[in-house]
Amino acid sequence: MSPMTVRVDLSARGAWEIVLPGQRERVKCETLDEARQMAYRCAGEWRPCELIVCDAYHRVVHHELIDGAGRT
Repeated sequence: MSPMTVRVDLSARGAWEIVLPGQRERVKCETLDEARQMAYRCAGEWRPCELIVCDAYHRVVHHELIDGAGRT
């Protein structure tokens, strides 16, 4: 089973967005910390789940695989 992906990215308008599997709408957050916390909550709903956090230049700054046994 391949993992679902939850991604945190900065939008062109300067808001942090969370991209969720199978959702067209993105969850918008004001700060990176807020987006990261919400992404962890969302990633916990899908197991296994890949969590990717990117900076303002779209570079991956955090990558984590969350499996059925917890965070790895």
